[in-house]
Amino acid sequence: MTQPVAQAVALLKETRERVRDEYGSAIGRPREELVTPALVLDIDVAQRNIDRRAERLRSMPARIRPHIKVHKSPELALRQVEAGAIGLSTATVWEALVMAAAGIDDLFIVNEIAGPEKIRIVAELARERRVLVAVDDRANAEAVSTAAVRAGSVLGAMIEIDTGMDRCGVDTPEEALALAEQVAGLPGLRLEGVTGYEGHCSTTPEADLRAQREKTAMSFFVGIADLLRSNGLACPIVSAGGTGTWELTAQFPGVTEIQAGTYVVIDKFHGHMAPDFEFALTVQARVISRVGQRLTVDAGNKSMGAPALCEIQGHDLPVFRFDEEHGLFDVTGETRLRVGDSVALIPGYSPATVNWYDAYHVVHDNVVVDIWPVIPRGPGHHGLAAG
Repeated sequence: MTQPVAQAVALLKETRERVRDEYGSAIGRPREELVTPALVLDIDVAQRNIDRRAERLRSMPARIRPHIKVHKSPELALRQVEAGAIGLSTATVWEALVMAAAGIDDLFIVNEIAGPEKIRIVAELARERRVLVAVDDRANAEAVSTAAVRAGSVLGAMIEIDTGMDRCGVDTPEEALALAEQVAGLPGLRLEGVTGYEGHCSTTPEADLRAQREKTAMSFFVGIADLLRSNGLACPIVSAGGTGTWELTAQFPGVTEIQAGTYVVIDKFHGHMAPDFEFALTVQARVISRVGQRLTVDAGNKSMGAPALCEIQGHDLPVFRFDEEHGLFDVTGETRLRVGDSVALIPGYSPATVNWYDAYHVVHDNVVVDIWPVIPRGPGHHGLAAG
């Protein structure tokens, strides 16, 4: 076991013990009695979402490599793998290390890796796990190749294509072909295929227009995969897709896998685009003030991702404003909520909500049955890159 993975194993064990010690007194209590704000996961709903996605994909050509940047939970990731996921997608090196520490293989860091420490860790991780990374730059590909040779490993390289999001990725078929030819000749790298994220389609609320933009993006993307093959280059993996476009992408000819992740917990941003999935993630809060036409809860924008989109579950109250520690709702209409009442807030955006918390309060029938760590959070690497 490499040193970074051994450190991650120890960190995961320590974190599990710490959150049980700090939050374990909540086990056995109804969610309404939790100290607020608290991150709550309805495990039965999450499992239904996992099973529903697995069942839907059985009739489609693409497989799923779910993105765990959403939930940052080894426990949920293991359930996804048990349901048929071919591996995991991560956003960071730290997420990949923690998932490896949890015993999961076939990890795709869907990002370019720069900086000698992170490149070294990924190269060392590839000695004991199948690891894929995204590349869109010739010098960076050479740096990753050098590190892999030094570590005695082979890293899978995925050429990242900008499908229209204007983020990472090469812009043209010619650039993709030239980079793929370079990667195919570098020691320590194995050309595995292409990756791209049509996230700009997910921000399109109109279903017809979203489908049109997705088709344009995927036609361009899959066309590049065909170009690589026609030039004698390996391209077994064509990886794309998020929760907002998962069904369109999974059925698009030539796409082999999707990276959707939010479907496990869903949120208000994705909910209208993936209506078959249920809200498994909420933030338990408490009403602390009701003055005039304003109702205030003790969960502000330091507790909720995209708070302007959130809602109080079971109550049709428009968001008035969110401050750091205050969530304000408009009670112009009638509501039975009073100061002291416990409420469940559905997040506007789940990845940015989970990242605020140390732990999930896992509930079954609205009673806390377990405490799961949220790890790793944010950019923090917990010393995993030291030395």
